[in-house]
Amino acid sequence: MSFPRAPLKRFNDRVGCAPAPGHYDIKEVEGSKGPVSFEKAHRFKKQKDTGNPQVVVETEKGLISPSSRKNLNFGANNAQKDATSALELKKQKMLEQEIRCLLQQRGEQDKRLQTLEEELKKIESKLTAVMREKTSLTSNIASLERQLADLHKANELLKTKFSDDCTKKKINALCLELIEVKNKTDAKDKEISYLQISLEGQVKLLQADLEASKAAAAALQERNESLEEMHQEAKAHNESLEVEMDRFHALTEELRGENKALHGYLDNANEQVQDLQMQLSSKVSGYESKLEQLSIETEDRCKVSIVKQQEAERNLLVIQSLLKKSNEEIAVLQGKLAVIQQEKDKLEKDKFETETKLSMSLEELSELKVQLERSKEEISQSKDQLLQKDKELLNLKNCLKQNEESHSEQIKEVNEKCQLLEQEKERVEAERSRMEQNSTKELSEMKEKLNQMEQDLQQKQDVLSSVRQEKDLSDSLRQKLEAFQEEMTKEKLLLEEELEAALDELEQLQLKDVEAEELARRLEDENELRARELARLQEELAEKNAELEKINENHSKIVSQLREEQSKSLRKLGDTEAEFECYKLSVTKELGCLQDSNSTLTKQVAQLLNEAKDMQQQLTDVQLSKEKAKEEYARMLLEVQTKLAQKDAEVRKLDEACNLRVIELQTQLEQSNACQEVEKQSTDTVGEDVVAEQKAEIQKWQVLYEELHYKVKPFQEQLDLFEREKNSLLNEHGATQEELNKLNEAYAKLLGHQNQKQKIKHVMKLKQENMELKQELAKLRAQLSKDKLTEQKCQEQRCKAQGVKRFDPAKAFKHSVKENIAPTTPLREGSTNIL
Repeated sequence: MSFPRAPLKRFNDRVGCAPAPGHYDIKEVEGSKGPVSFEKAHRFKKQKDTGNPQVVVETEKGLISPSSRKNLNFGANNAQKDATSALELKKQKMLEQEIRCLLQQRGEQDKRLQTLEEELKKIESKLTAVMREKTSLTSNIASLERQLADLHKANELLKTKFSDDCTKKKINALCLELIEVKNKTDAKDKEISYLQISLEGQVKLLQADLEASKAAAAALQERNESLEEMHQEAKAHNESLEVEMDRFHALTEELRGENKALHGYLDNANEQVQDLQMQLSSKVSGYESKLEQLSIETEDRCKVSIVKQQEAERNLLVIQSLLKKSNEEIAVLQGKLAVIQQEKDKLEKDKFETETKLSMSLEELSELKVQLERSKEEISQSKDQLLQKDKELLNLKNCLKQNEESHSEQIKEVNEKCQLLEQEKERVEAERSRMEQNSTKELSEMKEKLNQMEQDLQQKQDVLSSVRQEKDLSDSLRQKLEAFQEEMTKEKLLLEEELEAALDELEQLQLKDVEAEELARRLEDENELRARELARLQEELAEKNAELEKINENHSKIVSQLREEQSKSLRKLGDTEAEFECYKLSVTKELGCLQDSNSTLTKQVAQLLNEAKDMQQQLTDVQLSKEKAKEEYARMLLEVQTKLAQKDAEVRKLDEACNLRVIELQTQLEQSNACQEVEKQSTDTVGEDVVAEQKAEIQKWQVLYEELHYKVKPFQEQLDLFEREKNSLLNEHGATQEELNKLNEAYAKLLGHQNQKQKIKHVMKLKQENMELKQELAKLRAQLSKDKLTEQKCQEQRCKAQGVKRFDPAKAFKHSVKENIAPTTPLREGSTNIL
C-alpha cells in the first residue's frame, strides 16, 4: 500500500496564508460600540513603513519561510512582555497605596486614644474640684452654726427689752406671715417633686442606652464569627483553585493568542466599569452629605435643649436667693414641727433613692467600658487574621519558586508553568485584594461603632455631671430647709416659753442645742461617706488609666510588627519579580514557534465574537437590574426623608404648644397669687378654700404639661429607626456593587476560553452562583425581620415586667380628653411617675 505524495509547494503556496504579525494595521473605529465590537472585514492592511523593503517584497510574493517569520515575530513578543511587566508594577503600586492607607487609619486610632486619655484627665480634675467644693461647704456649715448661736443670744436680749403688751400684736402679724410662708413652701415642694421626676426619666434613658450598647456588642461578636467562617471558606476555595490549575495546564497554549487579541477590549470594559463605580461613589457621597446635614440639625436641637436647661438652673438660683431673703425676714415666725418633719423624712427618702440610682448608673458605665475593651480585643484578633493571610500568600509564593527551580531544565514545561504561575498570581492577588477590601470595610464599621460608643459615653458623662449638679442643688436646698426648720422650732419654743414661764424656755433651749449637735454629727457622717465614695471612684479611674496604657503599648507593638512584615513582604515580592523577568528572557527565544498558530485562531475569533455578543446582552440585563435597584434605593431614601421632615414638624408643633401652656400656667399662677393676697386680707377661712382649689388647678396643669413632654419623647426612637434603615440600604447598595464586580471578573474569564464546553460550564457555574447569592439574600432578610420582631417582643415583655407602659405612636393624639374640656373624674395626687 502506498500513501499519496504531498504537494511540492506546501510552504510557498499563497492560498490561506496571512501576513506576518507586525506587517498589518487594525482598523480603529471612531465610536466605541461596546467592549467586544470591531470590524469583521478589512482587518489586515499592508505595512506602510519602509524599514525592511526586502521583507515586504517577500510577503507580497508569498515566499517567506517559517524560520524568517520567527525572527520577525521576536520583537513583537518582547513588546508584549514589557506591557505585562508594566501592568504588574501598577498592581504592586496599588497594593502599596492600600497599605499606606491602612497605616494612616491606624495613626488616626492612636490619636483618638490620646484624646480619650486627655478626657479622663479632665474628669479627674473635675473630681478634685468637687472635693474642694465639699470642704468649702463644710466650712460654711460651721460658720452658719456660729451665726445661729449669736442669733439666739440676740433674741434673748430683745425679749427682756420688750413688754408683754407688744407680744399680742406681734403674734397676729406673725400668723399672717406664717400663712404666706406655708404657701411658698408648698410651691417649692412641688418644684422639688418635678425635679425628682426628671431625674427618674434620665436614669431610664441611661438604662435604654445600656441595652442598646449590649445589643451592639452581640452583633459585633456575630460578625466576628461570620469573618472566621469566611476565612475557612477562602481556604477551601484556594484548595479548589489549586486543583483547577492542574487541569488548565493543557489549555494555556491555545489561550495565549486569544488573550493578546482581546486584551484591548477588556481594557475598554474595565474603563466603563470604573466610570460606573465613580458615578456610584458620587451618589454615595451625596447621600452621606445629606446624613451629615441631618446630624448637624439634631446637634443644634440638642444645643437648644441645653440652653433651656441652663435657663432652668438660673431660675433655681433666683429661687435660692428668694429663699435666703425669706429666711432673713422670717426669723421670728412660728412653724408646725410635725408637718415639717414629715417633709424632711420624705426628702431623705428621695435622697437615698437618687443615691442608689447614681450608683447603678456608675456600675452600668463600668460595664460599658468593659465592652469597649472587648471590642478592641476583637479588632486586634482581626488584624492577626490579616497577618496569617499574608503569611499564607508568602507560602504560596515560596511554593511557586520551588516549582520554577525544579522545572528550569525543561524549556517547554517552563513555558507552560510560567503562564500558570502568572494566572495563579493574578487570581491570588485578586482574592487578596477582595479580602483586604472586606477587612477594610469591617475595620471602618468597627471604627464607626467605636466612635458611636465614645459619643454615648460622653453623653452619659454629661448626664452624670448634670445629675450631680442637681444633687448639689438639692443638698443645698435641704440644708436651707433644715436651717429654716431649726429656726422655726426655736422661735415657736421661745414664744411658748414667754407665755408660760422663763424656766420652761431654758429647758427647751437646752433640748434644741442637743438636737443641733445631733444634726451636726449626722452631717459630718454623711460628708465622710461621700469622701470615701470619691476616693473609691478615683481608685477606679486610676486602674482604668493603667489598663488604657497597657492597651496603647500592645497597639504600638502590633503596628511595629505589621510594618516589619510589610517590608519583608515587599522585599520578597521584588525578588520574585526579578526571578520572573529572568525566566521570561529565557522563554521569549522559544515563544516564536507559538505564533504559527495565529492563522488558525482567526477562525475561532469569529466564533468568539458571536459569543461575546451574547455576553454583552447579559451585561445589559445586569445593568438594567442595577438601575432598577438604584431607583428603588432612591425611592426609599425619599420616603425616609419625607417621614423625617413630618416628624420634625410634629415635634416643633408640640414644642410650641408646650411653650404656650407654660406661659398660660405662669399667667394663671400670677393671677392666683394676686387673688390669694386680696382674699387673705379679707378672711382667713375663705382664703384657705380658694388656695386649695388653686393648688388642685396647678397640679392639673402640671400633669397635662408632663403628659405633653412625655408624648414628644417616643418620636426620637422612630428617628433612630429611620437612621438604621438608611444604613441597611447603603449596605445593600455595597452588596450589589460587589455582585457586579464578580460578574465582570467572570466575564473576563469567559473571554479567555477557547473550548466551547468549558465556556458552557463556566456560564452554568455563574448562574448557579447568582441563584445561591439571591437565596442567601432572601434568607438574611427574613432573619432580619424575625430578629426585629423578637426584639420588639422582648422589649414589650421587659416593659410589662417593670410595670412600664409602652408608648404607641398610633394612639398619640387620639385621647378622649381634649385640652379645653374638663375631665370627668378628678385628678389624683400620686400620679407623678408618668412615662
